[in-house]
Amino acid sequence: MTERLASGRFLGKTLCQRTVGDLVLADVRYPAGATLPRHAHERPYFCLIRRGGYNEAFGRRTRSCTPGMIAFHPPGEPHTQAFGDRAVASFNVEIGPEWLYRMREAGGALDQPVEFRGGDMNRLGLRLYKETRRKDKASTLAIETLTLEILLAMTGRPPVLEKTKPKWLTRAQEALEARYEEPLALRAMAKEAGVHPVYFASTFRRFYGCSVGEYLRRVRFERLSRMLREPGRPLAEIALAAGFADQSHFTRTLRRFTGMTPAQYRTFLRFKTPG
Repeated sequence: MTERLASGRFLGKTLCQRTVGDLVLADVRYPAGATLPRHAHERPYFCLIRRGGYNEAFGRRTRSCTPGMIAFHPPGEPHTQAFGDRAVASFNVEIGPEWLYRMREAGGALDQPVEFRGGDMNRLGLRLYKETRRKDKASTLAIETLTLEILLAMTGRPPVLEKTKPKWLTRAQEALEARYEEPLALRAMAKEAGVHPVYFASTFRRFYGCSVGEYLRRVRFERLSRMLREPGRPLAEIALAAGFADQSHFTRTLRRFTGMTPAQYRTFLRFKTPG
């Protein structure tokens, strides 16, 4: 008998879960030595193994899942898992119908199991995991673009890109810089540009060397640095103007980027600025 798991449910212990549109992103733990019975998930998902390892049987195949590996499970795929002598930390990303439709529109079907070990996919997966723990206005766009890049690689169908920068891309860049304080979404930006979201994200990376979400973070950080150069402006006011929920969130984010508190970074900028 195969247990069928509804959307958002995993057989391990979910420590943290976030929903972005119809994506469900979950940080899940599985105890050492555990064995999961034969089960299948209602929706497709991929997992990044962050720690520990296990053996998995699916269909007539088996695979050894090790740290740094990303594995994709199609919807309804029956599988069993036997965990080793160390607890497993798995970052699971469930894909909803809207995303499946989006990928089919772009010519890529997500209907076969696939796996990646290390390399660029591992780096993308880790960045996606870190984004789920951030709650600023840029995180939603970053999560969408990183997920799209991972899914696109899984289809094995890289998009055909233009050789010269299209005019719509310049307009999109200008919109990002003008609306950096807003909670932007990939689908809405692609609709404004008149192109498919997959094509939008892929073309953006080709010409700017980073994802849309990364570019938005750079813009926000540059604006933040400018505000910190204003010596009389209170840090709490800067935090709100930059789109942070409160000053403590502002402090945590800046420390992550620079290793410094806002006050320390303000002092650094003062000495760095000529004159």
